[in-house]
Amino acid sequence: MANETIPVLHLVVIGFHHKKGYQVDYSYPPLFADKPNDSVECPDGWKYLPTLALPDGSHNFTEDTVFFNLPSLKDPRKTVYGISCYRQIPVEKLKIRTADVTRSTVQKAVCALVSRPLYGYIEVKLSLIAQSFFDQGDFSNTDIIRTAYDHLNVCLTENKASLVSQIHVGLSIRDIVIRWRHKILILFKLMLLQKKVVCFGSPVRPICTLILSILSLHPNLLESGFDEAACVRTSRPMSPMPDFPSENDDDSIDQSLVDAIIEDEDEELINARKVSVCFPDRSITDSNNESKSSSDMNSDKPQVLSREISVDALANTLQTLTGIDPAAWNAPIPIFTNGTLCLPYLSLPYLDLLSDPSVNGFVIGTSNILFRQKRQLMDIFIDIEQATIESHDPELRRQISLSTEDLRFIDFIVRNVQFPKEDAEGSEQWIRKQFQGYMLAMLQTAILAPEGSKDIEHFNGNFINTWKQTDGYNSWLNSPNTSEFDLKQVYSGHPFAGTLSVGDVKLKFAQTMNNSESARKIHQVVNKTGIAVGDALSQAKGAFSSIWSTFTAPNPVAAPAESVEAKADTVIDNEPKEVTEPREGMIKQIAKKTHNTDMSLRPEKDTGSNQQGIVEIGREANTLDSNRQNDIIDI
Repeated sequence: MANETIPVLHLVVIGFHHKKGYQVDYSYPPLFADKPNDSVECPDGWKYLPTLALPDGSHNFTEDTVFFNLPSLKDPRKTVYGISCYRQIPVEKLKIRTADVTRSTVQKAVCALVSRPLYGYIEVKLSLIAQSFFDQGDFSNTDIIRTAYDHLNVCLTENKASLVSQIHVGLSIRDIVIRWRHKILILFKLMLLQKKVVCFGSPVRPICTLILSILSLHPNLLESGFDEAACVRTSRPMSPMPDFPSENDDDSIDQSLVDAIIEDEDEELINARKVSVCFPDRSITDSNNESKSSSDMNSDKPQVLSREISVDALANTLQTLTGIDPAAWNAPIPIFTNGTLCLPYLSLPYLDLLSDPSVNGFVIGTSNILFRQKRQLMDIFIDIEQATIESHDPELRRQISLSTEDLRFIDFIVRNVQFPKEDAEGSEQWIRKQFQGYMLAMLQTAILAPEGSKDIEHFNGNFINTWKQTDGYNSWLNSPNTSEFDLKQVYSGHPFAGTLSVGDVKLKFAQTMNNSESARKIHQVVNKTGIAVGDALSQAKGAFSSIWSTFTAPNPVAAPAESVEAKADTVIDNEPKEVTEPREGMIKQIAKKTHNTDMSLRPEKDTGSNQQGIVEIGREANTLDSNRQNDIIDI
């Protein structure tokens, strides 16, 4: 195992053997210090590394990129970040074809294991390395892998001071905002609840970028809150995670006592702060509301909706929050700690890990359909291709639903991304700044606002109450660095709080139609009904055309030998007709044409049978006329 203080730990070539399956073809430096570079063995904690670098269903694509996390083999509180560039080429492009190449295509991946979450930044360089490695047509020549390893470490070491600014490279949040629209705020708040979330799709890169882009909206999370994203002490001996010695029980007891003392001190401090804090302009607002309500009671004018407040005017409050450094209020919120995992991609061999009692929550991405069938392991299922968020828990659906104020906030962001203005509004950095301000306002409201107040409901009271019970929120709240920040300087309440307008009703209706299961069913029924109605109209049109052609078609010309049919026509035509009943005349004509057509298709028979046919037709005509005189038929 390489020194974890350097940026790039290993460059690994992963291949698919037609008999052995996924395996390590080459590694530099070696995964084991005492073994050669071409050793196919992996450490116990990374024994499923090949299945992560070559994702499930990769044979359906010529290239793909995978972001994944692995636990450190040396430090139980550190994560190793993986970037894999997969390629599939036909064997005709190989200049040297070895004996193990038995299929028409070759599948391999060049994988980088790094000590910092520089996913997109490494991807840009690694994709060029992988392309060059494949273009040479000789996989036994690994000089390019060793040269690339040295070059990457030199490049990242020299630019060490600017690496923090490169963490968001390749995570295009603008594209995700345009595709997911208001659902991006649902995903943002969902991460704070530390639930069990599975993202499914294929190819893999869109899954990984969605997860990491949403996490990049949380201030400083990828920069300093991602160290334990793949760390958990499992309770099963055959777990794919590394086995570290357990901590001393005495030390854990002492630490719990210290945490209890700190928690008691912080609760006293928070309670004192709640008593001393005065919400900005709250007294003025209450007096204005009282005077307004009294004037409304004395007024005889009918009540109408208040005039819509400009969203741009509401956004001015948000801008004051974005100017506060997240480090000042102890960002990030520690989401991925204490058994909550973030694995942007997870292969099938890790499926049992999700059911381990030590795993309290997770956010994973997968391309294997078997994960989708394990609904008992998850709280939320996200379909990347369909852009849908599914949950079978009604209470959880209420927790992640968006309030009117939330819809205003995310609509403000979506409109600026679709129609960007001056001063970099709608850019990647601008979007993250808006969510930074939103997070600060939500934290301040959760701490200082009274229980059940309108300020709480503006962020969805169900969400706030559940969030305040999570480990991440309480760890942040009980941190000594959090108590140093004075929340009195922060605006109290939702930055987009305002009076109801017609635009709000439209936003709520659109969100309901896009999210609710019943609305989707109605949409499907409407589509099916439209198809059924179209088919029915086509059938009706065909039937009417058939009837109309029956009326307009000329009578078939009878041969001289078919005088019997002509005589039968004369018998029917001489029957008495009801002039006042045109519908009965229509029926008679239809019966006439039907008998004519039926008789014309019959083969000629002897004279006796023809005479019998004349008698039968005459009887049918008499019966039909007698029935018309007794009943009125409504067509």
